[in-house]
Amino acid sequence: MDNNTAERVLRTPVVGRKNYYGSGSVWSAHLAAMMFSVLQTVLLWGLNPHHWLTAFLQACADHGGKTPADLNAFLPWQMTPERREELARPVSTPLPPFASTSQEMGEPDGANTS
Repeated sequence: MDNNTAERVLRTPVVGRKNYYGSGSVWSAHLAAMMFSVLQTVLLWGLNPHHWLTAFLQACADHGGKTPADLNAFLPWQMTPERREELARPVSTPLPPFASTSQEMGEPDGANTS
């Protein structure tokens, strides 16, 4: 038996922690552990971390830079099915300006190298 799968899953957070702010920083390690835990929970519930984090940070901004008093709107197990569906949608990726212009004009996407 081996644990390569578990080691691969842990590799990114460990390497990231070392690169984000230094491996000697205890507070950085605690922050990284908390964020990885929160974002993995969001992923396990099938939510889009980008939408969830954007909604949470917007709510914090709306409350004067403090966390909202009622966090039920951000806990996946407390959310309504409609809210969970809203936060699960994929992120839309807009086309770069040059791609939409060339497609409108009927030009090919790639350059002609002949």
